[in-house]
Amino acid sequence: MKNFKIMAACFLLGVLSLQLLADTPSWLFLAMVSAVTFVVFRYAFYLAWFMLGFIWVSLFAMVTQQGQLDASLEGVPLLLQGEVVGLPVHRQYATTFILGVDQTVVPSGISELPKKIKLSWYGSFHDINAGETWQLLVKLKRPHGNANPHGFDYEKWLFQQHISAKGYVRKSADNVRLQPAALTSLSTWREAFKSHLNELLRDSQYTAIINALVIGDKSAIDQRQWDVFRKTGTSHLIAISGLHIGLVSALMFGLVRWLLLGLPRYSRFALTAAVVAGLLSATLYAALAGFSIPTQRALIMLCVVMGGIYWQRHYRPSHVISVALLLVLFVDPLSVLSAGFWLSFAAVAIILYGSMGRGENVGFVRQLLKVQWLVSLGLLPLVVYFFQQVSIVSPIANIVVVPLVSFIIVPLLIIGLLAGLLSRAAEVFIFDLIEHVFDAFWWYLQTMADFPYSQWLMPNPSLWACALSFLAVMLLFSSKGKHLKLFALLLFLPMLIPLKSDILANREFKLTMLDVGQGLSVVVQTAEHTLVFDTGAKYSETSDLASTVVLPFLRGEGVGQLDALVISHGDNDHAGGANTLLKQFEVKKLLTSVPDMFPERTAESCVVGKAWSWDGVLFEFIHPSTYRLFEGNNASCVLKVTSPYGSALLPGDIEKSAENSLLRYYPEKLQADVLIAPHHGSLTSSTAAFISAVNPTYVLYPVGYKNRFGFPKRKVMQRYAAQQVVGYDSATHGALSLVFKEAQLPRVVSYRKQAKNFWSWSHK
Repeated sequence: MKNFKIMAACFLLGVLSLQLLADTPSWLFLAMVSAVTFVVFRYAFYLAWFMLGFIWVSLFAMVTQQGQLDASLEGVPLLLQGEVVGLPVHRQYATTFILGVDQTVVPSGISELPKKIKLSWYGSFHDINAGETWQLLVKLKRPHGNANPHGFDYEKWLFQQHISAKGYVRKSADNVRLQPAALTSLSTWREAFKSHLNELLRDSQYTAIINALVIGDKSAIDQRQWDVFRKTGTSHLIAISGLHIGLVSALMFGLVRWLLLGLPRYSRFALTAAVVAGLLSATLYAALAGFSIPTQRALIMLCVVMGGIYWQRHYRPSHVISVALLLVLFVDPLSVLSAGFWLSFAAVAIILYGSMGRGENVGFVRQLLKVQWLVSLGLLPLVVYFFQQVSIVSPIANIVVVPLVSFIIVPLLIIGLLAGLLSRAAEVFIFDLIEHVFDAFWWYLQTMADFPYSQWLMPNPSLWACALSFLAVMLLFSSKGKHLKLFALLLFLPMLIPLKSDILANREFKLTMLDVGQGLSVVVQTAEHTLVFDTGAKYSETSDLASTVVLPFLRGEGVGQLDALVISHGDNDHAGGANTLLKQFEVKKLLTSVPDMFPERTAESCVVGKAWSWDGVLFEFIHPSTYRLFEGNNASCVLKVTSPYGSALLPGDIEKSAENSLLRYYPEKLQADVLIAPHHGSLTSSTAAFISAVNPTYVLYPVGYKNRFGFPKRKVMQRYAAQQVVGYDSATHGALSLVFKEAQLPRVVSYRKQAKNFWSWSHK
């Protein structure tokens, strides 16, 4: 028989190979590859499995692409009917949910519509539940996310979830519930369990965490709790993992087998019944979690193991994980786009690899310590790659809370829910006990999180640095070659090197206008200094663009502190993320036109004439004046950045009156090679006289995709075009960067074009 591990590895590599392409292959090319695969299957077996992986993932990707929203339907009111898929997320400002579309009512005759869309229903609480069928008036957009270096790829996440459009529900009398939730729907049962737990744990501070452990719903975990999990490296605990699935199965297997062996009449059925009970309980628990990738992997591996027990056959662990890998990829090859896929399979593979060739019999505690060491160090490259952070206290935290959650809390939760079928009093008693266990659990985690430097933020590593780190892990865990251990430690060093795209010399600078949707955030870097001009918007107490865009970019660039933060004015789309940056980074200087917004900080006013030089690059404010003649948008800080190799003008949201003031008092300071469009390209700004005075080569428009204001306005773009100014907007091009260097003309680099992948639906 062929080596099953190599088969699975080749199939995985074939699936991954699609990511080397900017777009999916044509049907003709795929047919040719299929024909070649059929021919070479007998003669090049492993190559054929590689090609099968490529064919399979290409088919999934092409079908998913074909289901996307037609561009002509963007922003068009659509009356749809469909079923609520998964658990809706209810927040103060909106309810978000996935709708599986059945049909379009208005306009009629539309046959090709996305089958799965992500919707937001803004306003107070909306009584919408999983499994219900609704008719809703919606406006949709094609899947679109902010495109930034080192940032979260929202479009990839949407593609991996097979979500083909997103939008919002409009206020309408046509929004009605057509059918209640069907009892056959998995989502209905998950919703029922969630409601039951919420009612049972109404006054508990751990309700959200228990929901995560029982039904895999993490939506209600607040920012404070997430911070504790991140700082202690224990975020994996609140996912229904393979360990939890295995424990539930083992519990039911042992219980049923013990009961039947005690009944002589039924003892011959003990093994069969125990295997069935173990698999059934594991399947039900995985279903409660929504069949996430880790639970799929665990369930498949469990089926193989239970089959071996029943037929009294022994399967190699490496073969078991290979079967699980193949089946998970067969069900959905796009799962390789998720971090959960890699963390789940890597954890098991590392434990197996680290245990090879070591037959020593050690006690339970030593075995637990060993597994924790293997997982903590072995997953380090993946954790840094996906999350750009490492918890220093993670090993100490996990060695206590992993057994606590796995062997005490999860079994008690299952026993409590089962007890509820017999006695409400017994269920309440057990959940009261769980509350006390959680008190100890949370106290310990909170103590670990409060340690100084519990969390180490790291730059975004390159793929080659990750590959070297995995080689280091293999050498460290190998049972042979002990003299290579020190060399292995050296291979971790590239992980510490920032993935900087440009190295700047004296008098050079780089300007990056980040894609923060309908808002503004610009990062200016010199050889040794960094300035951030505005921070994008804040959406809620737990969500802002500084956290999701600006911070990842700065960390990815290896920026350890901010030399200056400029907040041009007080509008949310410019200043919303300021407090997040001030908390997360050491900011040496805060400059703004609204110092009263920051009562806890020493903020300097960005008045005309204030200037300084960093590494041979001049920074100078040319507006507003000290006389406070303007307010609102027109009081925005206007910053000029100048070097011998070029200049840039950052005018915030100034409008015509402020532009005229600059033309009157400081016309000689306006000329710049690059201009950030004032007020996002609105009609109230960018007068012809102002454009002529600046005389830029490029204008950059910071705008959101299909924004409700219609920015940049067509007339404004025509004004720039009339003066031969080349325009770029962040909605179309993502983050835009220019480097001003010696003997090099600055050119605009579009991150969306640079990082184009087959899952990037926008602007296809």
